[in-house]
Parts: sequence; C-alpha cells; structure tokens
Amino acid sequence: MTSTPLLDVTDLRLSYATEAGELPAVDGISFSIQEGEALGLVGESGAGKSSVALTLLRLWPRNGRLVSGQMKLSGNNLFALSDDAFRRQVRWQQIAMVFQGASESLNPVLRVGTQIMEPLRVHRGASKQEAIQEARRALSLVYLPPEILDRYPHELSGGMKQRAVIAMALVLQPKVLILDEPTSALDVTTQAQIMDQLKDLKEQLNLGIIFITHDIALASDICDTIGVMYAGKMAEMGPAEAVLNTPQHPYAQLLLASVARIQQEEQPVSIPGVPPNLASLPSGCRFHPRCPKAFDRCSTELPNLIASPTGSLGACWLLEEKS
Repeated sequence: MTSTPLLDVTDLRLSYATEAGELPAVDGISFSIQEGEALGLVGESGAGKSSVALTLLRLWPRNGRLVSGQMKLSGNNLFALSDDAFRRQVRWQQIAMVFQGASESLNPVLRVGTQIMEPLRVHRGASKQEAIQEARRALSLVYLPPEILDRYPHELSGGMKQRAVIAMALVLQPKVLILDEPTSALDVTTQAQIMDQLKDLKEQLNLGIIFITHDIALASDICDTIGVMYAGKMAEMGPAEAVLNTPQHPYAQLLLASVARIQQEEQPVSIPGVPPNLASLPSGCRFHPRCPKAFDRCSTELPNLIASPTGSLGACWLLEEKS
C-alpha cells in the first residue's frame, strides 16, 4: 500500500496581473514528495520555478492570483486554511525556505543570532535562553560554531552566510525545506561543501526538499526526482536517473547538452532562441518555436504529460508517436 506523500501538489496555477495582461507564471503544475526525498525543479530563468516556491508559501506578490490548485501536507489541505492560520501554523514551522541570495536574506544591522532566534520568539514564545539553545542547535546542523550568533552578517564569508540562512530555515524543524538557487553566488569549492551538507541534512532530518536551480547538473547531486519546467508548465518529470540519462522531452535533452562535462569530446551546445513572453504564448506546445524536432501537431495542440518507457513523464507529442 502506497503511503501518503509528505507534500502533494495538484494542478497548481498562479497568474500575475500586468499591463500586458494575465501572465500564467505557474500553469497546472503537479508533484508529490515523500519524507527524505528531494525534488529538483530545473529550467531557464522565467520558467516559473521560484513562482512555484512562493505559491507553496503563499507569499506571491500583490499582483499575483492563485487560480487553482490543491496542496496537502501529510494529507491536510493547506489551501483550505485562512491566511492568518497558514502564517501561524504552516509557514516556517512546517514549510520553510532558503531564498536566493544569502546576503539579501540577512538584515545587515542585526546580529545573526537575533535573526535566527526571531522565529522561535514569535512562533513558539520561547524564552531568550531557550531560543539561544535552539539557535546553537540549528548552527550545529550546518557546522557553524556558536559564536556566529554574536556576529553581524558582514563579518561572515559567503559560505558562512549561506549556512546561517539554512540554519534560520531549520530552526523550527520544518518538514519541508525549499531551496531557491542556494549556491548560485558561491565559488565551486564552497558550493560543493554546501551541497554535501544539504545531503547530510536530508538524511539526518528526513526532510522533504524542493531544490530549485537552473543548473541541471547541480540538481543531479541531491535530487531523487527532477522536474523540468518551461514557460510555467512541466516539460518532463521523473526519477533523476531517467531524466538525466535518457531525457524524453527535447527541451530536457537540450538542457543536458548545454552542460559542459569533463569526460566528453562534444562541446556544449546552446538552446536556440529565447523563452516565450508569457503574455503572448505560442499556440500548441510552448517549446515548439525553439524545438529542432517539432512537427505540425506541435504548433496546434498543447500536449499533456505522457508516460515514457523510462519511467518519466514528458509533455511531448513524440512520446505518443513512439507509443
């Protein structure tokens, strides 16, 4: 018997109201993750990855509108909660997020300890001493010494800031951790260290992780499942091994072909063209104007996710042709 997913998201749709019209930033996204499992959301800028994260935390901007969707955490429908109940019961306590750019996430005039302890004081009513103890515990999870609590953000290196921000997200012991480009501003060595720590945390805490990145190679280092997003929709989703070794959607194939690899003679290739304007999407498959394998049907009909022999799902008419 299949266990209830830790997080189950169905038909998530978020649009932004702009002068150019409604932009479908997230358009029918569905996925689920289990405890101790990591889902990677990859794709070019503008694919809708960060909008998915903001929707899960109900932090979309003022011009955003939840069109439809259901989000269940351990079987409980979170979108049925009022905004106030969601803020008090879910955000940061059950689902936390590490936002892109650690420096922008830290207040430069407050000590790091004050910022890590704030959720404990606000949500848990913890005393100062209790908050200090929990903050030290959170720092230990990311291998930072207790004295970091007394420092200001400018006194930390880039890697230390990133670890501190991860500690802030973990201090209330959430079930789900969303990471939005958590290593984008770090050098390669520090990036590898952070990734190793995230893998340790996933195993130690049995966390459900949503890892957002434009780097499909980086996602392969931690993710069990990978979803490739394009123009607000899911182009392909499946086990990481299947998506990485035998991608079915032409966009996923081109993403992988654009990654430089040490042990290969072929040069990386760029993806032709640019992502579409969400205010004037092409008819049919949204990738067809850039797709080298497009045929007539691609320009007139929008494909749903179709099962492939590899175990992944791809939104491509070629899969129907093969079957």
